[in-house]
Amino acid sequence: MPFTFERAKNALLEEQAKLRAQLESFETADRTDIGSGNHMADDATEAFDQTVDVAVKRTVESALVEVDRALAKFGDGTYGICESCGARIDRARLEVLPGAVYCMECQTRREQGKQVGSP
Repeated sequence: MPFTFERAKNALLEEQAKLRAQLESFETADRTDIGSGNHMADDATEAFDQTVDVAVKRTVESALVEVDRALAKFGDGTYGICESCGARIDRARLEVLPGAVYCMECQTRREQGKQVGSP
């Protein structure tokens, strides 16, 4: 099936629904207080599990922000336009990454800049 903006939007809407469901599952997860177990190893496992959950939740929240950002571009007519240089984002890139907001060249530059500035 050829790429269309409608397919991209539907993919983003599906991803948005999945991410929101994941966030809801974090909200409803029953977590016990660390230190309430009978054994130090149980408490350590609980602390580790909570740390992993927080990291995963942050990743899901970040992904949801990106999806929402891409969906907003449909509303303002800028979907498929690079936020950095204003060029059209290649359709093949959008087909693979419907939430892409940068063309391949600008994305590469951003990633290289992050690597250079990273500690």
